[in-house]
Amino acid sequence: MSLSGNTSSVPSNTPNVYYQATSATFWPSQYQAAILNPITPLWTRPKNATTVMIALVLTCILAALLSLRYLSYSLPSVKEEIMIETETETKYIEALGYDYQPQPKDKQSGLPKLISNGKSSWNNTELDLFSDESRKILKTGEDLAPQTLDPDSNSLLILTPLKNSAKHLAKYFKLIDKLKYPRHKISLAFLVSDSTDNTLQLVVEAKKKYQEQGPKELRFKRFEVYRQDFFYTLSRKERHLYKNQFDRRTLMARARNYLWTRALENEQWVLWIDGDLEYYPPNIVNDMMAYDKDVLVPNCLVNRRIHRFKWEYGIYDFNSWQETPESIEMLKMIKDEAFLIEGDGDSPFRTKRKYMDHFGKSETIVPLDGVGGTFTLVKSHVHRSGVGFPVWLFQHQVETEGFAKLAKANGFGVFGLPNYNIHHIYN
Repeated sequence: MSLSGNTSSVPSNTPNVYYQATSATFWPSQYQAAILNPITPLWTRPKNATTVMIALVLTCILAALLSLRYLSYSLPSVKEEIMIETETETKYIEALGYDYQPQPKDKQSGLPKLISNGKSSWNNTELDLFSDESRKILKTGEDLAPQTLDPDSNSLLILTPLKNSAKHLAKYFKLIDKLKYPRHKISLAFLVSDSTDNTLQLVVEAKKKYQEQGPKELRFKRFEVYRQDFFYTLSRKERHLYKNQFDRRTLMARARNYLWTRALENEQWVLWIDGDLEYYPPNIVNDMMAYDKDVLVPNCLVNRRIHRFKWEYGIYDFNSWQETPESIEMLKMIKDEAFLIEGDGDSPFRTKRKYMDHFGKSETIVPLDGVGGTFTLVKSHVHRSGVGFPVWLFQHQVETEGFAKLAKANGFGVFGLPNYNIHHIYN
């Protein structure tokens, strides 16, 4: 053995195998053959060569054990839920003791697979999707109406919001009783709000009288009474001031929306009637239905005192109107948040719209852009389509005028009968 600070003493004709200890190079030349020849018997090798050989074997065994330990950490456990994704397929490994089996692709969906014979395949069984009766309905349309709650032909739902209306209810029901319309086709629904008189009690008593105590031929199809208080009051002097109109009208819109969404079932027509009307013709429902319009209103008048000894009927419902070239130009100039209201003297806007009393005697039916709610006939599909009474500004309007604008924006027709008159009480 020789010790040197470099490898220059390594014979050039020996393999390039050496061991480095500290700063010296150890070259086991005398043990070279014994170490490098693994088939040499241990008892024929030098002592130091045997030691080195044992060390090498132990080192290899240790390295193998460490490799197995590393692989055990890198491989997934068979007791965990594992899914190995590849580009071409998904392989499942046993999870939590259960053997997961891949399912055929056609069974991955939770829905039956429709096959050409009109049936479905599910777990190798055939399911008939339609019964014979269902096939008959789909083919001919028979018996479809009662299953889909199509409107009851010519049925009418009368809707009336009420507030402190006790003194007007006798007149209200008297006018209803005079209607020339089949009683079994009429349904009534009321919403009583913020009343401090006995309006609610009187309506409940009227329901009992008509539906329980009275003769069957005078009973309505339905008679519903709802109560929803909004805790909003104004004195009679304040109710028509412009500064109060937005809050007041949006509250009225909320009341109307509450009523029709609760009461409307399968009626074909909806009729909004004020609780304080003085007169309308007994045949008015048939007359208005004959026009077959989506939304239709008559001309509502009121008998006002002109001077001490003279009264005269004039327009009451200024909410029914038609846009004019002047009003359209005005709309282009005002801000988006401007709220328009008709008939209030302190309003900052002069709209120059055309009211119902501005049409000629020969104009039987006219298109309108705004309507009131004193007596408004609506096809029920207008409401069912989602057209209600806006509680936000829609084209500068809310409540009934907003309803008319919204109906027209959705493609429905809005019309008025300027020479078909009804009367509102004077208050």
